[in-house]
Amino acid sequence: MANYTRRVALNTIIQVIGKAITTVISVVMLAYLARYLGVNGYGDYTTVFAFLGFFSIIADMGFFTVAVREMAKNPDDSEKIMGNIFTLRIFFAIIFLVVASVVGYLVPAYSASVKLSIFIGSFFSLFVLCNQLFVSIFQVKLRMDKMVISDVIGRITLFIMVMVSINMKLSLEYFILANVIANLVMFLASYIMSKRFFSFKLKFDKKYCAHILKEAIPLGIIIVLGLIYFKIDTIMLSIMKDSNAVGIYGAPYKILEILITIPAMFMGSVFPLAAKYLKDGDSRFVNSFHTSFDFMSIMVFPILVGILFIARPLVILVLGVEFTASITVLQILIFAVFIIFFSNIFNYFILASSLQKKLVWVYITSVLINICGNLLLIPYYSYIGSSFLTVFTELFVCISAYIIVYKNLKLVPRFNVFLKSFFASLVMGGALYLCKSLNLFIVIVFGAFIYLIVLYAIGGVKKEMVFKLLGR
Repeated sequence: MANYTRRVALNTIIQVIGKAITTVISVVMLAYLARYLGVNGYGDYTTVFAFLGFFSIIADMGFFTVAVREMAKNPDDSEKIMGNIFTLRIFFAIIFLVVASVVGYLVPAYSASVKLSIFIGSFFSLFVLCNQLFVSIFQVKLRMDKMVISDVIGRITLFIMVMVSINMKLSLEYFILANVIANLVMFLASYIMSKRFFSFKLKFDKKYCAHILKEAIPLGIIIVLGLIYFKIDTIMLSIMKDSNAVGIYGAPYKILEILITIPAMFMGSVFPLAAKYLKDGDSRFVNSFHTSFDFMSIMVFPILVGILFIARPLVILVLGVEFTASITVLQILIFAVFIIFFSNIFNYFILASSLQKKLVWVYITSVLINICGNLLLIPYYSYIGSSFLTVFTELFVCISAYIIVYKNLKLVPRFNVFLKSFFASLVMGGALYLCKSLNLFIVIVFGAFIYLIVLYAIGGVKKEMVFKLLGR
């Protein structure tokens, strides 16, 4: 168990460090970009990537998760697995991204600039899709430091290009092009580093590709449905309202997307090991579930309480006074972040157990809830209605996913660390309220310090746990 904990912890710590670097870059870039493009311009920028997200996830077809699971279970066949999956990924990516450009051109509500940006951005999606397969190699080998390196390189490239574009006073299309070039750089960096582990060539084994498609299609349907309920509100706002509404909603939604990479990073490290433990009948499968629940509890409570208290100065600092309306949106969406942290655990354990077909109806229902709900709420409540609906939909998915986990795997969370994290975050919230007039950075550091001290004092984090993580 100690070796498992160390390996997962090391990968997670490396990813957290890398994410801290890329998050700082992203937040600074967001501040400049939001101010330069304004609410309407940033709304168009958000619309482009939300639109492309639908087609990218269809092109993904679940190949990334299948690749991780297949290589974790059959490490000796890694070259065969990657060769065939990469061929399928490129084939589907080209087809669906061409379709994206055509559909985007036919949407009457989109301006000529947005339509051209969608075409340019389709190449961005192509490089993202291909890069994900190299990430699957790093994930299986528990060498996520390589992914962090390529991600940092790509993000620095994007930051430089965005700043140059702002300095040259360029239009929306050039910012989309900057994303394309940055992701090409990231893809090349990942490719070069992946060759250290093994080299593979494009392959097309009909029998094996049929097997991959059989495994991937149910998962692909789930992922597509998941993205629809996660992104449909932005698309519907862009059509039913205007760029201003999308900008007000999209800016804090970007903060949400940054935060939910934390549980995804951790569970990405747990996933291949959990799949292997289940296959081998190893008792560490249950332990990995409990460890995951404890980790999420420790991480998410200070995020929830902290954002509720610092939403106003954070939005004004990052986005500017023009986005003041986004403060309420952020305070609502942070509850969706809280729920998503725990949903990640249940979803990844369902995937590790090859129970993904049981999620299909959950996601179909969530899509119907979101579409019907937005049709009813957007005309009257605009982005506020979409914000509350996002929280409700995430709660439905989380509860439904846990029911599947409990019924099929009999896994029950332990709430000891959960409750202690909750108490420590409340103390932190009181401290944040008392020092709210201070500099934002001082408030954040002080709040984190108070939270960790209280959590350690009440036994939420123990000395033995820290030593185990450090491998002592």
